[in-house]
Amino acid sequence: MQINHSSRLTDSLERELLANALDEQFRPHPIRTVKKLVRGLVSFRNRARSKVSIDQMI
Repeated sequence: MQINHSSRLTDSLERELLANALDEQFRPHPIRTVKKLVRGLVSFRNRARSKVSIDQMI
């Protein structure tokens, strides 16, 4: 389906688009979850490194 500036949304089409958007919102996204986990680990590592002095790292 292609929607451009001259398209008109009927009530049924609007309901269908809204229902699809809500379904998509709650569908699990494993790649996003993995990315979020990796970002969290990197952030944790960076915070831990910032609290350590250079003398402790040697």
